[in-house]
Amino acid sequence: MPPTIRNEADRASLVERLGKLKGDEKPLWGKMNVNQMVSHLVQNGDLPFVPGSIDRSNFMSRNVIKPLMLYMLPMPKEIKTAAEIDQQQDGRKPQEFNADKALVVKSINHLGTLAADHACLPHPFFGKLSAKEWAMIAHKHIDHHLRQFGV
Repeated sequence: MPPTIRNEADRASLVERLGKLKGDEKPLWGKMNVNQMVSHLVQNGDLPFVPGSIDRSNFMSRNVIKPLMLYMLPMPKEIKTAAEIDQQQDGRKPQEFNADKALVVKSINHLGTLAADHACLPHPFFGKLSAKEWAMIAHKHIDHHLRQFGV
């Protein structure tokens, strides 16, 4: 089974790594600074619950790329992000760093403890995801960005 924030140990590991961020880390790849990255995680933590994201999924993203990303492939380092969730475009602007980190922890715990059959909103690229699938992709996404900043 791939890592998931539904697993308490996987969730605790992400929270511990997030706690190591001090706010002055430099990215190992990509263009976001650490404050933008944490804000990006805050915004992404809202995607399963807060209406407003546009479902841009298509047959290929729903039926081919989604299972590959969930179960087989690592998160790519350089990927085009939709403007509304890109912190260097129209995405959520960073707030106070520690407050944003606390919001990420809150979203990890919220999504990670949902009932498996909880109805979540569609993902903007993968379309319909179950709460279990959201928890898997959330783990992969958060892990990717924590590695981006060396934690």
